[in-house]
Amino acid sequence: MLSTFIENTAVRTIHVPITLKKRATAEEIQADLQERIDRLVARDPRFVGCLAPTPRRVSPKSESAPNWIVDGFPGLASGCFMALVKLVDQARLEYELID
Repeated sequence: MLSTFIENTAVRTIHVPITLKKRATAEEIQADLQERIDRLVARDPRFVGCLAPTPRRVSPKSESAPNWIVDGFPGLASGCFMALVKLVDQARLEYELID
């Protein structure tokens, strides 16, 4: 009876992708954001004058959630808000803020 149970029991594994985040200080993340903005400027001059915001640590809402946010965008040029939000959102997926 026990051998029948063991034979009929399937081992199921769940494959969860592991995302490793780069660990960086606020200054390093800000420098990376500015590099991304500079690449935008090279393609579209309306981004001239946009500056990278400084990341601020927050408590993540879940284990895989970002642990930092930004408080606004200094030097925001007209029509640039959505593009900068996308840049920051992408960086939040890539970086973990460390001290």
